[in-house]
Amino acid sequence: MEEKGKKLGFWLLVFIGLGSMIGSGIFNSPKDLIQVANPQANLLAWGLGGFGALMLALVFVYLSVKKPELRSGIFAYARDGFGDYMGFNAAWGYWSIGWLGNVGYLIIFFKTLNDLLGKYALSPIACFVAASGLIWAIFFILKAGIREGAALNFGVTLAKLLPLVLVIVAGVSVVKPELFFMEDWAHTVASSGQTTSPFLQIENAMAIILWCFVGVESASVLSARAKNLQTVRKATVIAIVSVLIIYIAITSIAMAVVPASELAESDTPLALMLEKTSVGIAGSVIVKMGIMISVMGASISWILLSVETMYSAAKSGVMPRLLTKENKNGTPMNALLFTQIFTQIFLCSILLPALNDTYVALITLGTTLILVPYLLSSIYAVKITVRNRTKIEIAHLCIALLATVYSAYTIHAVGIKYLFYSLLFYALGTLLFFQAKMERKEPIKKWEWIIMWGLVLASVVLLIEIFRGNIRIF
Repeated sequence: MEEKGKKLGFWLLVFIGLGSMIGSGIFNSPKDLIQVANPQANLLAWGLGGFGALMLALVFVYLSVKKPELRSGIFAYARDGFGDYMGFNAAWGYWSIGWLGNVGYLIIFFKTLNDLLGKYALSPIACFVAASGLIWAIFFILKAGIREGAALNFGVTLAKLLPLVLVIVAGVSVVKPELFFMEDWAHTVASSGQTTSPFLQIENAMAIILWCFVGVESASVLSARAKNLQTVRKATVIAIVSVLIIYIAITSIAMAVVPASELAESDTPLALMLEKTSVGIAGSVIVKMGIMISVMGASISWILLSVETMYSAAKSGVMPRLLTKENKNGTPMNALLFTQIFTQIFLCSILLPALNDTYVALITLGTTLILVPYLLSSIYAVKITVRNRTKIEIAHLCIALLATVYSAYTIHAVGIKYLFYSLLFYALGTLLFFQAKMERKEPIKKWEWIIMWGLVLASVVLLIEIFRGNIRIF
């Protein structure tokens, strides 16, 4: 592990949180949200989504206080609360979203780059080769050490915040209140004319909003490499509150500057917004550069989190021993290599013609995968709060219950379709769990066998239906 002098400090942890939460979503959210909900409904959705994300953040803060010995975040909480197999699934799901998100980020990176290049745009093959070069460049950076990767993320995150500040400052000067405060906002979606309701608008917005907050737990995942737990707690709260303020400001200003129909049709909504300010046409280039920097920063953050989760799970005995191997710099090399190989394989999706549809499918699937670990952590917080029955714990119990309800509700809001697709990933992961148990000559419990076989059978049925054409992936 890291030497004491190489431990992660407060600002590195804050910026890992910011880097993992502020990715492509911040630049696409005005467009994505205005397509399903009017500005007033979006404000309500941000309030609900932000409140739920804050409850999740407070759950992780609470668990870091109550269970300071569990210094691997999501995985450790699920394992301590529900056994090895559920802990493994939390780690596997969390790891999966890391590299799936990275593939999605690379798709957005090269889509944006081609927009900038215009007639000199790269071919799909060239994009694939260049993207492969990027992920292996990150591999060698992280090979030098986790702290070095975190320091790089700090610089990249700081750089990607600058165009967002420009968007907010320039946008405020041209806000048109009548665009935001729409008439009949509760019954008709302004961007499409479709009939709707406040509840339906909020529900449709929730999957998009949750994706924006994925990474809320990042400081707790890296807590074993932090200087102390107090640093982890402060970094978690500061990161979530900062992200909530930034997202609400960006989306609300965009919706109050650009008419709903224009915003819904724009490829780069923030660039369109800046064109209506004193920044002018130069805003398009600024925002597109910001998108590229942003997604690369998020990619670095998520590789860090994915690798650390897999490494911690392997050290705890629920993943194969080979994933515990570290190099002289304290980097879990096999876990890092395993992550990059999966990213490389699924990077083939960059060759598909419908890049935006592919990106949306990837982030929606990723959101579904992370909801299971979130739900397990929230239920675990309820469990230990009830176990420690004192008056002081009432507030914590309410927070844990609210986080549990929020996680369960968002699974419904994202869609059962993607929950079924996530079964394929969890079924595939059972092979690693089985190998880990065989290595340690530990028996697999009866209920674990039942769930494992249930996942495998459900996945087989799902694959058959996909190959028959009865279920479409995209």
